[in-house]
Amino acid sequence: MPFQLCYASTATREMKRADLLELLTFARNRNAALGVTGLLLFQDRHFLQVLEGEVETVRSLFKRICADTRHGKIALLFEELVSERQYPDWSMGFQALDGSEWMEFPNDDGREKDLRAMAESMGRAKELLLYVRRHGLDPTKDVGASSAP
Repeated sequence: MPFQLCYASTATREMKRADLLELLTFARNRNAALGVTGLLLFQDRHFLQVLEGEVETVRSLFKRICADTRHGKIALLFEELVSERQYPDWSMGFQALDGSEWMEFPNDDGREKDLRAMAESMGRAKELLLYVRRHGLDPTKDVGASSAP
């Protein structure tokens, strides 16, 4: 039975396009070799990532991710066994978000939320990740999809 682990974190410095491309290239290669799949969302220095695979493999990977100095304030949002992988085709799906996506998830008081606040809301991390999965990835928001600066 596949295992999922989801966390939110905040970059310790500005992440430029080249930084994200380097991160994604490494993660996609490593995850493919480990049999790990998942999705990484990024907005305004905030990350939300779900990883899925064998329990020990995913937990070991998460420990290495936690040691990465490019981000901090790491919060484990959920971990669970699932009946099947929800991201089977993505060694690391990626989407850079601009904030307009939150219109699908209205805030009770009308204030805008960033990715981290959205993910840390009760149950919202899964909802947000599944929303992106259902609607597909926008290739223009994947730093690896084009060579534009």
